[in-house]
Amino acid sequence: MAKLLRADVNTKFHIDYDWWTDSGRDVRVLVWEHLCPECKAKYGTHADTADIDWVDSDTGEITVVDGLRYSLRECCSQRDDYITPSTPLSACIFRVFIANGNAPLSATEMHERIGKNDPRAVLRLLLGKQMRTHYGIKPILE
Repeated sequence: MAKLLRADVNTKFHIDYDWWTDSGRDVRVLVWEHLCPECKAKYGTHADTADIDWVDSDTGEITVVDGLRYSLRECCSQRDDYITPSTPLSACIFRVFIANGNAPLSATEMHERIGKNDPRAVLRLLLGKQMRTHYGIKPILE
């Protein structure tokens, strides 16, 4: 009999890019909305970017990444106003996933990075409909 898995504060989540494709939506539109004003001005729209060769500073591995995600990760996420006390928690979560290259994170890890609410509140939001239908964030259940 299969074991029913239930997400908890240690369950890992990620942006499911396949969900975006399957839904006929373009995640780049949402990423563009989260860029800093300078990067928005540089690109104009979500369609005005190309892929970039990104080098992982820890491993030296080269990965082809979306230019918008690269800008958000390397420029916007380094700014003091990237995540503020007034940034909605759902936007904070999305921004953290983009900034960390979509490496899976738990509600506990997300709470530590954002510094808002407690891990249980972050988990409730991660499991909520908005995170699936607006941000494409899903749990990784094994």
